[in-house]
Amino acid sequence: MKEKKMKPFFSIGVTTYDRFDLLKETISSILWQSFEDFELLVGNDNTERIIDAETLGIEDKRIRYINHAKNLGYFGNLNSLFDSSSGKYFTTLSDDDMYTPDCLQTVHTALVKSDFMPCAFTSYMQGETYPDRIDNLERKMELYNGRRFIQSYLMGKIKTLGSCGIFDRNYYEQIGGMEVLGNSFSPYSDNLLAIKAGLLEKVVYINAPLIFYRTHEGSISLVSKDVDAYSTAQADLILKSINVFRSQVLNEDFEFNLFLLLKWCAGDYFAVMRRSRRLQWQKLVSYLMFLFGHIRLIQKYRYQMMAIVMHNMYKLIKYFTFEKIRSILNVK
Repeated sequence: MKEKKMKPFFSIGVTTYDRFDLLKETISSILWQSFEDFELLVGNDNTERIIDAETLGIEDKRIRYINHAKNLGYFGNLNSLFDSSSGKYFTTLSDDDMYTPDCLQTVHTALVKSDFMPCAFTSYMQGETYPDRIDNLERKMELYNGRRFIQSYLMGKIKTLGSCGIFDRNYYEQIGGMEVLGNSFSPYSDNLLAIKAGLLEKVVYINAPLIFYRTHEGSISLVSKDVDAYSTAQADLILKSINVFRSQVLNEDFEFNLFLLLKWCAGDYFAVMRRSRRLQWQKLVSYLMFLFGHIRLIQKYRYQMMAIVMHNMYKLIKYFTFEKIRSILNVK
């Protein structure tokens, strides 16, 4: 009984490298929580800059600062934090994002009401600075079956960050946690977490932006121009998602779910290609061959998907044509 009492309800893992000031804001937002039964594990990958209560000026018995002897990388760092955690539920927060003051309390209440489902997700807000007014947000808990959750997520009806989901630690370990996808910074690992939740009988979703996702120049997912990172991660994401879609509970919706995922991936890829400001024909042709290899699996939505790809191609060529004209005319 004593051991049970000592274990917190939530374990929050924050991985960090060199965002000293933003990290302090992230930690402060966690310590502001109205629900206090949590532990916070901060994993520091910068071996040249030790962080602790003294250097950050933040001391709280619920915080454990872990300075790694070598740079483990994001996923190694995160796995290390999970292994060191002891809470009933595990979640993560990036070192540049923040919670609203009642985030954990709202999630805890929802989990109690739902008889402690394996995972819960919340909506989020985004911007460069934390909003001034958040006290008028409506906190609405919704309980989805897995089939409805995955379709709502893929259709964009549910707005959530998969990596910020709150997971029963046994469930999180069972699904393999955050998986590395592709050959770079793995841009879709959080999406895969949400997709895997489609296999569950019930999923808790709180339709309120309880997490602040900070947009800034240092956010790799918003500024990366590495088309290879996205194409290779998409290849792994689609392969692993197909295994989920073909499961007994979701197989009836296989073609529709795959269509929604391919539509999402195509939109993302073309957006990154535009962001790179360079039309890389060889990579584009290779990606289209990869994409059409999967389109053949969705007979019912094949022509609709092909139309989406062609529309994206048109927008891409139009964009680069305009950029070339701007360059010739030296328009700034």
